[in-house]
Amino acid sequence: MSVSIVRGNALDLPLEDNSVDLVCTSPPYFGLRSYQDGGEHYTGQLGSEPTPAEFVDALIAATREMVRVTKPSGSIFVNLGDKYAGVGGPNQSGEAVGDTARRQARTQNNLYDAASRNGDGIRSKSLFGIPWRYALRCIDDLGLILRAEIIWSKPNGLPESVTDRVRRSHEQWFHFTLQPRYFSAVDEVRGAYDTADRKGTRSSYEPGQTSGNTLAGHSSKSDAGLPLNPLGKLPGSVWEIPTQPLTVPAHLGVDHFAAFPMEWPRRIIQGWSPAGICVECGEGRRPVVASVALNMDRPQARRAHALATDAGLTEAHFDALLSVGVSDTGRGAATQSGTGKNTAEVYALAAEAREALGGYAREYLLRRPSGFTYACACPEPTADTTPATILDPFGGTGTTALVAHALGRHGISVDMSADYCRLAQWRTSDRGQLAAAMQVEKPAAVMDGQLDMFGEAI
Repeated sequence: MSVSIVRGNALDLPLEDNSVDLVCTSPPYFGLRSYQDGGEHYTGQLGSEPTPAEFVDALIAATREMVRVTKPSGSIFVNLGDKYAGVGGPNQSGEAVGDTARRQARTQNNLYDAASRNGDGIRSKSLFGIPWRYALRCIDDLGLILRAEIIWSKPNGLPESVTDRVRRSHEQWFHFTLQPRYFSAVDEVRGAYDTADRKGTRSSYEPGQTSGNTLAGHSSKSDAGLPLNPLGKLPGSVWEIPTQPLTVPAHLGVDHFAAFPMEWPRRIIQGWSPAGICVECGEGRRPVVASVALNMDRPQARRAHALATDAGLTEAHFDALLSVGVSDTGRGAATQSGTGKNTAEVYALAAEAREALGGYAREYLLRRPSGFTYACACPEPTADTTPATILDPFGGTGTTALVAHALGRHGISVDMSADYCRLAQWRTSDRGQLAAAMQVEKPAAVMDGQLDMFGEAI
């Protein structure tokens, strides 16, 4: 658990190739504001390009650097807002922008207003479509795999003074991967089912149908039409997360209007980065279902268990029956050979199980998880681990690095601004901010300065 605050350029990251497990970032928006160092606008900052096309060019260059430093098993999550052409005010992302900041942006970089006027030929009042342009360029130019578009729905978004269109209350997050096979641990971020989810479903667990914990994207079957996963509901593609204010100490002398909520990096880090990297095989440890058990609350399950015990059925019988199926129609690939077909031995074991279980064979397959373990490429994953590395190349206030630190990872926050590096350094070491990131109240000993947030003596 550690943090590195680096003053640097996202176009030339001071990091080695293939050294980052996950990128989670929210780049500056196009033409929104002038970022400052010591009260002065500094050149080279992304977002100050004269046209949307040049902004996307710069963003693609920055993403190319993200790809360079990301491991093949890693993911890149990017948050982007959009802007309307021909609209003078920069407040198109739902974030608050003060009058002083607006005047500074216009006087120090008049390209903002020029972009609003001409917009690369885009007609006035039209969205530039920057998120879509960027995502398509990532696919076409960088060869990235766009695994998902996640909509950030803002329940506390600001009002807009428009009368002829809907109020914009969302932004996009894009999930990119370098390879079809990548690290994911989505069972870590499953949510609770609601009443609508439970209609027409069963509450039992069938192994092989529920685990979203995969190394390199062997995705599990869709939850649709399957028994409810006892670990919870797979996250959807619309996340309703309120914006989160940030109060910065006056002595830092830095204003920031758009720190994104801690909940975003929290879910992303938990769901798409390993809890630790095995020092032997170099692979991220991923959570897997440690074992399964019958739901003994059901009399049918107790009967199935008794029959299986009397017949001496083993896990090999269970795996065979799961693969072949209660009938001979076939179900999955749990024990199949590399040809995608079951061997004669598998069919024989499945037949033995069906004969022993009779009409309770299907009940025997309805099991639920009884715990988690962590696996990697090692047959016996007992070696030590090192923390996964989480990068935000547009670090700003250090939100991503702060949450990564709280979740036991190593967070790296890169920013061109010395002011924001100073702000991020404060935030990632402040006890109150750490408590908020860890979702705990500060213990009295911490508040008195006797212990740090992890219970160590100061």
